[in-house]
Amino acid sequence: MKFSKRIIPLSLVALCTCAGLSWGADAPAAPRPFGPTISAFGPAGTGFPVGKLGVLLNYQYCETDGIRKGSNEVNENVKLTKNVGVVKLRYGIIEGLDVRTATPLYDVYKKNNVTGKGEHLGWIGDTAIALHKVLMNQSKGSLFDLAVDVGLVVPTTGVSDKSVDFVGNAAWGTGGAVGLTYSTGSHRLDQEIHVYTFTEGSHSYRKPTYIRSTSAWGYAVNEYFDMGAESQFDWNASSEKDGKSQNDSKNEWYAGPKVAFKYKPGGFAAGLAAMFPFARWYEANTPSEGYRIELKLSKTFDLL
Repeated sequence: MKFSKRIIPLSLVALCTCAGLSWGADAPAAPRPFGPTISAFGPAGTGFPVGKLGVLLNYQYCETDGIRKGSNEVNENVKLTKNVGVVKLRYGIIEGLDVRTATPLYDVYKKNNVTGKGEHLGWIGDTAIALHKVLMNQSKGSLFDLAVDVGLVVPTTGVSDKSVDFVGNAAWGTGGAVGLTYSTGSHRLDQEIHVYTFTEGSHSYRKPTYIRSTSAWGYAVNEYFDMGAESQFDWNASSEKDGKSQNDSKNEWYAGPKVAFKYKPGGFAAGLAAMFPFARWYEANTPSEGYRIELKLSKTFDLL
């Protein structure tokens, strides 16, 4: 990963340098950037228009670059290739209040590099449903946009010997989030922190409680194209099996550049991000992703 550790920071510096020339340009005609790209991004601080339905698809492709413990690689005995999709719906109920759902679909190819054998795992994960309430609105005079989420995870997965418990094991979950968005000229900054915890589900497995911090910066080059960068930090507690801790807590920080295309008249937007590891720590031997490619497609429909 020496290449990514060098090129990604340089890329971010270049993006910031180019965009910084027009920072603070608050002209009314300034183009506005599309929102964050990566799949985990939830509330931020903005709301969703009343009577509009948003259909979104997040897709993530990633490959592991070895088994790690602590911050070091211990072996390359197993390689995982992941294709993860998240189908999301958003609907504006009243001004400042919308409902959101997210359902993961995934396929993981697990290859044993020692024996050469491989298998496909996956199907559908558990669905998250959240109410999203805007508390502060920058367009109405507030310093920034501020919103909170209250969410519930419901059992929607089909549990089998091919399902991955960490993604979905027919368990219930609950959590919340707070998100902040600040816009100036053609720039947009987003920050969210959310926390979720789970009950024990199938296979006597309890998914770990986690805290996720996601940050994003977007700069609208013009009314059609954006550039920027995104960052995500995950803290996961230990999972449980048969009521006993598995001592498998982990912390991960990924970040990287992004680009986006938007077509406002058609209510369509697409974003692409490349995420690379900047810090990783694992309590137990864990396959760790060497990079993540993130794609987001968004289409808005007017139902009123």
